[in-house]
Amino acid sequence: MVNSNGVPLDLSAFERGNPVNSGNYRLDIYINTKSIGIQQITIGKDEHNETHYCFQMAGIERLGIDFDKLPNREHYDPQGKECVDIKKLIPDSSIDFEQSKLKLNVSIPQAYMQQFDNNYIPPEKADSGVTAAFIDYNANAWRALTQGNIHTQYYLGINTGFNLANWRLRHNGYYNHTIGSMGDQRKYTAISSYLQRDSAVLRAQLTLGQYYTAPDLFDSVSYSGIQLASDERMLPDSQRGFAPTIRGTAESNAKVTIRQGGNVLYETSVSPGPFMIDKLYGSGYAGDMEVTVTEADGRKRTFVVPFATVPQLLRPSVARFNVVLGKYRDDRLNKTPEFFQGTYQRGISNLLTAYSGAIVSQDYQAMQAGLALSTTLGAFAVDATQSHAVIPALTTEGSQQARGQSYRFTYSKLLETTQTNFTVASYRFSSKNYYSFSDYAQSAGRADNGMPAPSRQRSRVQANVSQNLGEDFGSFYLSGSIQNYWNADQGRDMTYQLGYSNAFGWGGFNLSAGRSRSAYGASETQYMLNFSLPLGRSASSPHLNTSLTRSTQGGWSAQSGISGSLGEENQVSYAAYASRYYNGNVNSYGGNTQYRTDKAILTGSVSNGSGYSQYGLGTSGSMVIHPGGVTLSQVQGETKAVISARGASGAALLNNKGVYIDTHGYAIAAGLTPYRENTVALDSKNIADQVELKVTEQKTAPQYGAVVMLDYPTVKGYPLLLVVRDETGNHLPLGAEVFDQQGNSTTFVGQGSRVFLRATESHGRVRIQWGQSADRQCLADYVLPEGVAKEKTNMVHLTAICKRLG
Repeated sequence: MVNSNGVPLDLSAFERGNPVNSGNYRLDIYINTKSIGIQQITIGKDEHNETHYCFQMAGIERLGIDFDKLPNREHYDPQGKECVDIKKLIPDSSIDFEQSKLKLNVSIPQAYMQQFDNNYIPPEKADSGVTAAFIDYNANAWRALTQGNIHTQYYLGINTGFNLANWRLRHNGYYNHTIGSMGDQRKYTAISSYLQRDSAVLRAQLTLGQYYTAPDLFDSVSYSGIQLASDERMLPDSQRGFAPTIRGTAESNAKVTIRQGGNVLYETSVSPGPFMIDKLYGSGYAGDMEVTVTEADGRKRTFVVPFATVPQLLRPSVARFNVVLGKYRDDRLNKTPEFFQGTYQRGISNLLTAYSGAIVSQDYQAMQAGLALSTTLGAFAVDATQSHAVIPALTTEGSQQARGQSYRFTYSKLLETTQTNFTVASYRFSSKNYYSFSDYAQSAGRADNGMPAPSRQRSRVQANVSQNLGEDFGSFYLSGSIQNYWNADQGRDMTYQLGYSNAFGWGGFNLSAGRSRSAYGASETQYMLNFSLPLGRSASSPHLNTSLTRSTQGGWSAQSGISGSLGEENQVSYAAYASRYYNGNVNSYGGNTQYRTDKAILTGSVSNGSGYSQYGLGTSGSMVIHPGGVTLSQVQGETKAVISARGASGAALLNNKGVYIDTHGYAIAAGLTPYRENTVALDSKNIADQVELKVTEQKTAPQYGAVVMLDYPTVKGYPLLLVVRDETGNHLPLGAEVFDQQGNSTTFVGQGSRVFLRATESHGRVRIQWGQSADRQCLADYVLPEGVAKEKTNMVHLTAICKRLG
């Protein structure tokens, strides 16, 4: 084959497919069309000039190969330092290198692959991350003027962490500063402080410090000590067996505070109308959640959202365990007991799961046994607990011996024919002398501190039901609980919520009713009808919301408001409302806004009405300290990734909306799923023309709580399209190899004698070779135009003469 001038083309490099230059490459590895992330691969030539691909020992473990099934294991030495040629290691395997995409497609027979669920990575192979620290924060200031009284509150909630090797240190707490009629009150409350690490062999987490027992069998309690507990996140999805959704309504710019076990779990501001909170920050599981809605005028409503787990069914041969040795934790008590707790569950068959547990303390013992069944009628769990407690007497010498029993029945079922979903339906009865471990600790610890006796539950009925009524007919939900107590001065408390919603082309509506009644007789019933109408067809069009509310305590009220978002990425959201309370003819109005910057989320609210005014400011975000420096981000989460893309300032992180590579070349991705493949992608649309991302997507499989580093290499230089001709003005041979001044192969001559380069200097030289002799090599110099750095151009076009070496 010759060119237009009769000069033979040297295409020997293409005789065995596309030529690949020897060296080390960072490639996106695909195993049987499934991406496993970026790895360093060594590409070389054998004695027959065949290309071979050599995998490092550290990387070959992540390929998902079942080494016990390989007939050629002699080619694999897990302790060796040499790299491994996959084609020699695995029979019938093949490799295809897409050089333009830096992508390596590896085909391995399924017989030699481990069988895992999609995206699952065994905990042994999960990335433990780098040494790093972080602070996730949520701060707000709230000021209200009600009938001449000023009430100011400052709140700061933090979740901090420090990771070193495989260990994770965590601290959760909140600071509250209140100024009002009760004076100046300041308090910091530590929720938990603990050290934690994976136990990959046991598929468990080892936790030391202040934490919570799991609620699988016994009620969750706070303790200080040590715990080893199964972590089902380490299991494939096919082997994995509920946090409640908080629903409510706000009549103004309200503050919603969620408490669990007496601690503030979450606090946020909501707009007037229905709200739903379904992403609560995990605190270690500690029972029912108490929700307090504080309106702008200071009124408060409190209700309880039941929290219960589904029946403890496990797959056959799958086991779950929990072992705790510690001391009950409650700063209000004068003394707290030390205790041991152990639980074990095991799947016997597809039908049956058995479970048992025990709590042992000096003056308290409890034993539980139960069975869970999976049947066509639904999933059932039945268990019984026997307790023995020695309760100190309050007024006389001696102690009370209490022996009692508690029985629990739990049911869960999705009725396929009607699409009725019984998420959790349960009934529990406890005898008069039954004490849970928390009841015992509260009773024994309060004996000499004047605290009131704890509320000891007698029975409880709980249900959560949802019903899809079919297309165009909406959906219905019902949740509630009723419980009574053995305490003589307490009656029965009850809470329930039910609602119906539907959506149409013109908008949607929601009809709801809720009732709560405390054990001491206080009750409230509320009915609400809400309409939502879009004022446009785009996703960011504002919505008009109108509601009508009837409350037994506040009478009738009506409210209308508008809400929407602004900005190319909807980074600004806003809402404004006006309302009228017919009981007293009171009018009020207000508004709130939220602005998502790449460093933090900022919020603000204001309300005004008859006899009161309110305003609030808030911010939330995260600060991560990592090997590259300190990075601020709006996103929060326990498992994070630090993105490094030097020079690519402005590149958008597609995983978290509104997050960009900062001027230092870093960004934070949060909310990664542990022990699963997570794709982290960058959009290079907004980066400088002189910067090119060599890769825009990577995969990572972190451990729980890890902070992983992902490096996105960049190439800096002016994009240069060079048309090269020889001294006679003829095109150079197609496929000729191009080398930079350091002798590195960079590219090949394309059609029309075009060469694409990244010019890092204002002038430079390239060597082009299409044979071994000197007359088949030449040098071409180029000089960039003056002022090119100031021009906004996607490509610099130049021509050059390539002078032969001989």
